[in-house]
Amino acid sequence: MNTDLDFLCVGAHADDVELGMGGTVAKLVRLGKRGAILDLSDASMGTRGTVEERTREALEAARILGVPRSNLGFRDGFLDSRDPALRTRLTEYVRRVRPAVVFTHPLRDRHPDHEQTAQLVRDMTFLSGLAKYPSDEVAFRPSRVFHWMGARDGDPDFCVDVSQDWETRQKAIAAFGSQFGAEGPTTPLSGQSFRDFLEARGRFLGSRIRAKMAEGFYCDELPEIFDPTTLCKGDF
Repeated sequence: MNTDLDFLCVGAHADDVELGMGGTVAKLVRLGKRGAILDLSDASMGTRGTVEERTREALEAARILGVPRSNLGFRDGFLDSRDPALRTRLTEYVRRVRPAVVFTHPLRDRHPDHEQTAQLVRDMTFLSGLAKYPSDEVAFRPSRVFHWMGARDGDPDFCVDVSQDWETRQKAIAAFGSQFGAEGPTTPLSGQSFRDFLEARGRFLGSRIRAKMAEGFYCDELPEIFDPTTLCKGDF
């Protein structure tokens, strides 16, 4: 399968990708993979920060992670996986950048926009591969869709060792000063307890795979393993 990108990360809002899989993005880039981030909404409903601030912060976070970033600009809080305009825009984007795999939100999550984004990605990555599905771009279907862990924790299907890339992840998250800085109204994500939770989950998942830090993912289809010996780190 000919692809232009190795991976594409689709988030509902600026900072969703960083919180869900910032370490994995940094690791893939460090390993020479080509990727991109696509945000669907304008983040206009956020309690903290303006659309302009979030846009600047998102571009800085992407620079830290080492990937290009785009935003489709749909209305925050009103994302709908059945919206024809949104379905068309995502289909055209996927067909244009041709990612081998796509990462997105879990199908069940606390924020409705997250669930709508996950369903949208699930639908359109399939339909984008149908030659007769209407679009100006040539049909293309990614090999897999993976879902990062959200607020409703469960047992991940696999984990990625991001021990070397946790600091880069932290810097990318810190780029969203309007959301995680000391100034501004208190939100569930702005306090130290949320940062402690992210750190604790990273360490817990890391312990599951004999690593310092890890990020977890779900998948609808089991990913095939071509060489089982590559799963062995040798530190029994």
